[in-house]
Amino acid sequence: MELHMCGFNTHHQLDHNQDHHKDEITQFWKVLRSPQINVSCALWSSTVIQSDGTLLHQGYRPSGLYPTLIDGPPPRNIKTIFGDTSGVLGALTTDGCLFLYHDDCGSRVGPEFKKHRFPKDSFIIQQSLAIEHLAIADNGEVCICTNSASRKRHSGGNTPSLSDNTPHFLFSPPTAKIEIQLFSSFQSLLVCEPATATHFIQTPLFSLLSSATSFTALTVTREVLTFGSALHPQSLGRDPTVSNPAGSPCVIPFLGGIPIGKIAVGGWIGAAVSEDRDLYIWGGRAGEDRRMHALPNFSDDETVRLVDINGGVDILQVGVGSGHVIALTAEGEVWAAGDGECGQLGTGEMRFEEDWVRVRGEWEERGKVVGLGCGVWCSWILVDTRTTNELEQ
Repeated sequence: MELHMCGFNTHHQLDHNQDHHKDEITQFWKVLRSPQINVSCALWSSTVIQSDGTLLHQGYRPSGLYPTLIDGPPPRNIKTIFGDTSGVLGALTTDGCLFLYHDDCGSRVGPEFKKHRFPKDSFIIQQSLAIEHLAIADNGEVCICTNSASRKRHSGGNTPSLSDNTPHFLFSPPTAKIEIQLFSSFQSLLVCEPATATHFIQTPLFSLLSSATSFTALTVTREVLTFGSALHPQSLGRDPTVSNPAGSPCVIPFLGGIPIGKIAVGGWIGAAVSEDRDLYIWGGRAGEDRRMHALPNFSDDETVRLVDINGGVDILQVGVGSGHVIALTAEGEVWAAGDGECGQLGTGEMRFEEDWVRVRGEWEERGKVVGLGCGVWCSWILVDTRTTNELEQ
């Protein structure tokens, strides 16, 4: 497998090679080759890459810019790595434990994830809760998801071991009470200050993502829920009402009845790929001078738009950055649109693209794109370099 990246690289978060360092990489550049690769976290100034059973940190760190390994729980037991504009903050494991990122400038020990100890009188400890999902919005607001099944499993003394690579809390029993809580900041969560809002839903979450001022969740029943600031309702993909306010997790009506396979969010934009391989996009910031043509038209009261790329080809995956979107077709083609002024579209140009453009690169001669995603001002693709015969086997 090969990892190719493009976009903002001032802090060496994409490519750390000093000999050809560029602040912006405008075409997808191969940065890593490994049997197993996954981009766990891509922030404004740093990137965490899972490579063959290790976690590699690239970009800004208090103790330096050079790439280094992160010590802590086995990568196979980490569900989510998260951070903000200051860098990596922590990781959430599959057994619902929270680990904090430490990088002591005065120590010879490299960065590591250390398990966070919540206050003994906190609701996390008192109710024996495990955190299933955690996300941090660009405005600093934090959302966590817990459930009653996690509580019973922990209170019964059956806390799973980190040596077990089973994702214990990926799916909750149908009878579980799912609790979503919002906190004003990450620090507020760590000391367990009172939540700013609490919501209960019946359907477990498959994933929880954050954007500028809102959160987007995909349930195990393949529905998309959104909730967040009422000041930016376009980011919700729905019109808030008295019965379904902006701050409450509610289904996007336009996507009702459509089984969704994947979601992606970033900045003010949200996207979803259905199990039928259709692409849906919503959001955008009101009053923007430049807008992707794929975004809904606010003047027509659109909330979500079904998007056609290259005449309506099947879409497998989508990634959303701060202002750009990239998509992978069933034929293995990469298409991009939106803000490219840091090179994050991978077209070789540094400009805004209102329409979808085909992105080509050297990987096309060596393999097939099997995955992609976006960071704030960057994009990446995963290329399988095995031959066609090997892939079929």
